[in-house]
Amino acid sequence: MSERRLLGGRYELDGVIGRGGMAEVYQARDVRLDRIVAVKTLRDDLADDQTFQARFRREAQSAASLSHPSIVAVYDTGEDMMGEVPVPYIVMEYANGRTLTDLLGEGRRLLPGRALEITEGVLRALAHSHRNGIVHRDIKPSNVMVTRHSAVKVMDFGIARSLGRSRWRRARCMRRTQPVARCCRRAAQSRSTCSPPQHWP
Repeated sequence: MSERRLLGGRYELDGVIGRGGMAEVYQARDVRLDRIVAVKTLRDDLADDQTFQARFRREAQSAASLSHPSIVAVYDTGEDMMGEVPVPYIVMEYANGRTLTDLLGEGRRLLPGRALEITEGVLRALAHSHRNGIVHRDIKPSNVMVTRHSAVKVMDFGIARSLGRSRWRRARCMRRTQPVARCCRRAAQSRSTCSPPQHWP
C-alpha cells in the first residue's frame, strides 16, 4: 500500500472526491485535531502557472474572509512543495453530501418546498458574501452542496471578485436603479404610470 501524501505535516490525503478546471479536492484527515476535512489543491500540471496560482490564492482569501452556515468554511491554507514548485492548497470543512447537480441528475424532481429551501440557502450565502463585498460570479448546481443533514453549502469562490468601497457603492446604486429602469420600460410599453419599488434592501 502506497504511503499517503501529507500536506504541511498535518493533512493526510485520502481519495479524490472532486475535480474542477484547475483543482482537485481530496477527503483528508487533520492528524493534529483528528477530524475529517476536505483539501483542495491546485492541479500538478498547473502548479507552475502564475495565473492559476494567483486565482487559487484569491479563492482562498475570498472564502476565508466569510463565515456563514451556508458557505463551506475554510480552516487553513498553505503551500506544499512539488520539486521546486510551490503548490497551494486550501483546507475546508468536509460537507458530507451531494452537489445539486448530482441530485438533479437522478431523474427526480425536487418538491417545491425543498426547492425553495435550497434556493433560500443559496440566497442567504450570497447575501452574506455581498455584504462583505465579495461577488461569487459562478453560482451553478455543481457549486451547491446539500449535506446528509439537508444543509445547503455554497462552495468554490475560484473566480470571485472583491469589490472596493467605491465599486461596491456603484454596484448598490445600479441594483437600486435597474428595477426603476425596467419598470419605466414596461410603463412606456403599456402607456401606464409606474412608481419605484418600495422594498429595496
